[in-house]
Order: sequence, then structure tokens, then C-alpha cells
Amino acid sequence: MSVSNSLVTPSWVIKKVTQRLTNTLRFAANVTRGYDSQYTISGAKVGYTVNARLPQRYMVNKGQALNPVSANEEVVPITLTDQANVGIEFSSASLRMEVDNYTERYIDPAVEALGNQMDLDGLQRMYKRVFRTVGTPAVVPTTNASYLDATVKLTEGSVPTGRLVAILTAQMHASLANANLALFNPGAVISKQYRTGKIAGEVLGIKEWYIDENAPTHVVGPLGGTPLVNVAAGAAGAASGVTSLVTDGWTAAAAKRLNEGDVIQFDGVFDINPMSYQSTGRLKDYVVSADVFSDGSGNATIPFSPPLVYGASNAYSTATGRPADNAIITIFGHASTHANKVTRTGLVYDPNAFTCVMADLPLPQGVWVSKRISNAAIAMSVRFIKAYDVMTDQSPARLDILYGWAAVRPELAVRIQS
Repeated sequence: MSVSNSLVTPSWVIKKVTQRLTNTLRFAANVTRGYDSQYTISGAKVGYTVNARLPQRYMVNKGQALNPVSANEEVVPITLTDQANVGIEFSSASLRMEVDNYTERYIDPAVEALGNQMDLDGLQRMYKRVFRTVGTPAVVPTTNASYLDATVKLTEGSVPTGRLVAILTAQMHASLANANLALFNPGAVISKQYRTGKIAGEVLGIKEWYIDENAPTHVVGPLGGTPLVNVAAGAAGAASGVTSLVTDGWTAAAAKRLNEGDVIQFDGVFDINPMSYQSTGRLKDYVVSADVFSDGSGNATIPFSPPLVYGASNAYSTATGRPADNAIITIFGHASTHANKVTRTGLVYDPNAFTCVMADLPLPQGVWVSKRISNAAIAMSVRFIKAYDVMTDQSPARLDILYGWAAVRPELAVRIQS
């Protein structure tokens, strides 16, 4: 009499995987999610790209005369950059285990690892696309000031605050919870907050709070000198959108000055409200988009985003104007104080600021099990493959996901320094 060794129903396992993966995410579960169904049959590969369309912006004309403007179709490419997998191998004897044991011993740890990797990749990459910032590098906020300032900056940028999400480190979260044990919350909520050590419910205009130790660590650049804008050396673009500026005044030595992800401000360049086009009275934040090195004379070109766009008749204006020659450049609010500081970074954002897209991976033939579930409702796609090696009596299996991240609308987010 032969004994049939079989795995639990593949479709049941894969559904369990998807459910578990969804439950383990923090950042990735609180952004705009996408499942690209065009790859349902053939399967996608690393490098495939999809596009997200951005909303139009218009300026209002007054009077009877019509002044039509051309529609500007802006898209953000989202590339499927990462295939992540976890491998499992066990003998045929272990296949006779109960379903619950199989899930607990093999599936759950693998799914948690996959979910954590996708979450980690998102946070490590997306924070460098966010230009608005509050707080002081290497100083954990112990009051409400930074979080209130974050919501103010978003409100000034016409960002609806009804859906804001906060992703904080455990230390940031604990400091904020301690500062608010007796404030803003009714007694029952205070009691729960005290028992769990977690912010309970909507606080400070932020709807949901999460602890995520995948929150990135940023190191401020070495800096040096007193950096100034050198308009005469090539600040071009006028109203067309400037994405880099020539600067001088750095220490007269060839060396690294800024790290990708540093946030800079130009004296005299103020942020504007994108609906009214009026100045907010705050210096505009720009994020450095690549490491910056000075030459031996202290000159350096700084690439940054978002583009510096201005002009009274430009619907895509983002600032009051361009910087003047010799305008002072500050880094996180100061020219030199924060050099080399290590700072954990939290985020306050609307979920539309970021997106994570998944797509189906191709299903190979000639293996024992080759299954996937692609669920548009939860924007997930997980592949499960299982094989058997007759020479070793081992049964290797793997769980795979394919995904890509993009900061579709980084203006809907603020970084919290700590």
C-alpha cells in the first residue's frame, strides 16, 4: 500500500500567506496600493514600469476674457524594482504535519520576513523623496511642537488633514505618548494609552499612529564653510523649473558636503499655497537628490527637488521666486550646526503621497506546486512554488513577491527629525 505525502491545499496556503502579509505591514499598508492586473497571464519581471497620473493644476482668471491653458499630463513612472523571496526546505516526513503546525512553523515566519522587507525598502527609499521637514536632527521631540508644525506645513500646502498617518520610531512614539498622558484625550483613552504605551485614536490632527522600527536613519552631510548661492555661475531656468544650483562658499577643499536626503533652504525663497499662490512666510524646503562634493575652491552644484518653479502666471509655481546671488543656504535650518548628525526620521503623510505596486510573477512548469493569488481588492500578489528532490527526499518551497515603490506626491508628506 502506497502512502501519499501531500501538502495542504495550495490555494488555502496562498490565501493564508496574503492575509498574513497584509497584517504584518505598517508603512506599506498605509500608502496607496496598486496591483497591476495586465500581468495576470504572462507574469511580470523586474524592470517593468507602470505610470501614475497626477492631477491637473489651474490658475483662475478674473473678468470676462477667457484665457485657456493647455492641459499638462504629468505622470510618475513606477518601476517594479524588487523581487523578494523566502526559501523553505523540509523532508517528506514533515509534510504529514497538521495544517496549523505547517503554517505556524513555516509560513508565518516567511511571510513576516517578506512583509518586513517590502516595508523597509519603502521607508528607506521614500523618505529621501520628501522635502518638507520639521524638528531638529538628532533631537527626539518631547513635546507636541514638531507634530503640530508638521500638520501646519501640510495645511499651508493645501493637504487635507483628515487622513494623515504618522510613522514613528518606538522612542519618538514613547516620548509623544508621555507628553500627552493628561492632554487632549478623554479618561478612558488616557487609561488605554497608559497601559499600552501607544497613542490612542486621533491626536494633534493626525488620524492614525504607528510604531515602525523600519523608520530610516539619516546622516547629515559633512558640510563645511558658509554655502551661498552663486547665481552668476549658472542659475538658469527662470520660471521653467530649476532642479540644480551652482553654489560657493564651502570650505576650500575637494570633499563631500551634502548627502542625498539632506533638506536645504535658500534665503529669500518662500513656500506658497498651491491654491491661492500666496506666500506662507516659511522658507521653502528642498531635498538634495544626490550626494554633493565641492571642488578645491569650495564650489559645488546642488541637485534638488521639487523643481524651483515660480512666476505670477505659472499654474505650477512652487515658490515666491529664485534665490538672489549670495543668498545663504541652510541645511535643516542652519549652515553648519548639524554636520554629520545621525537622525532617525519619522513621517506624517496622506496615504496618496506614496504608492507600492505589485504584479504577478510568471509561474514555472515542471514543479510539484506552482500557484499564486492575485487579489486586486487588497492589491497583493504572492507566488508559491514547491518542488521535490528524489535524490535527497527534500521538498524545497519558496514564497515570492514582486513590487515597486514611488513617491507619487511627496508634497503630501512631512519628515519628522529626531
